[in-house]
Amino acid sequence: MKILHVVEDYSIESGGLRTVIKNLNFYLNKGSFSSYILSSKKEKEDNIFLVKTNKPWLYSREWKAKIISLNNEYKFDLIHIHGVWTYPQYISAKFCVENEIPFIVSAHGMYEPWLWEKGTVKKKLYFNILTKKLFKKASFIHAITPSEKDNLALLFNKKDVVEIPNLITKTSFTLNTLTGSNDKYILYLGRLDEKKGIDILLKSFSKIKNKNYTIKIAGQINNYKKELNLLIDKLGISKRVTFLGLVSGNKKIELIRNAFVLVAPSHSEVIGMVNLEGAILKTPVITTHQTGLSPLWNENGGKLINPIEIELENALNEVLSWSDFERDENGEKLHNFVIENYSWAKRFKDWNHLYNSSINKNK
Repeated sequence: MKILHVVEDYSIESGGLRTVIKNLNFYLNKGSFSSYILSSKKEKEDNIFLVKTNKPWLYSREWKAKIISLNNEYKFDLIHIHGVWTYPQYISAKFCVENEIPFIVSAHGMYEPWLWEKGTVKKKLYFNILTKKLFKKASFIHAITPSEKDNLALLFNKKDVVEIPNLITKTSFTLNTLTGSNDKYILYLGRLDEKKGIDILLKSFSKIKNKNYTIKIAGQINNYKKELNLLIDKLGISKRVTFLGLVSGNKKIELIRNAFVLVAPSHSEVIGMVNLEGAILKTPVITTHQTGLSPLWNENGGKLINPIEIELENALNEVLSWSDFERDENGEKLHNFVIENYSWAKRFKDWNHLYNSSINKNK
């Protein structure tokens, strides 16, 4: 089976989306599939197809020409569309409908209710006028969490919504490259964005009992940092907060592994790869119910809260009262839980079934 993945941004800046698609592409090619990726951005080492454009909506006539050319050469059995808001996804879905090619749409949390509330009228009109009718014709719509599945089923009035969570592999990380650290810090790793709840983390951190810890914030610096700096100054914690910028590779691995706890207090997320990365590296993770993770996360070394100051403050006070032994013990439990429930080794069969079902459905 030949599959083309269409994604607007495959560069490191796309964060967890890149990780998800990269792993999916790898495991498909490792199995009985031939998988290819088409995007507008990539890294130097990536062997994918590219349409370069910096125009609004990522518009370019080359998208359609490229998809036609690739399909003529490879005869794709299915096209998998990742994301929902730019021209590449729109034109890919339209091409599939016009040429009777099965396709799957993965929204990757972009239609979550919290984002709709914050969304613009322009986006809502775009969805209702252009993409809703097209995406509804997909063989299946893919959801990452149970709540996203329910939301997408209502949004599209469609039964064919399938849930497969974000997955991770143990071999993605090399634990033996790490070095010890006596630095006591809480880690936030991800985009600097209002929806990520960084302000909640800073406010909660300013009130915790243990003042021996610092916060390290790792993520591409953008304009939102100005707002965070104002809050940090107001809270009087400027000497205890460090912005690291974008971190990747072994530096990222070491940063996660040596954190006492990783905190991801997002208002809206679908699993969040950073949560799985923390767990797989045996670092306890505090995150939110809004990520769609199993409630059993709470019983297996992690903490699930609502993105509310007092809840995060209480969780931080509890976790930071752990001894090093208790921290490592909980990190080990979370690691084992993720291997069992969110690993490619256990769950790739779900993707295999979904792709085959999509093809058979259209025969």
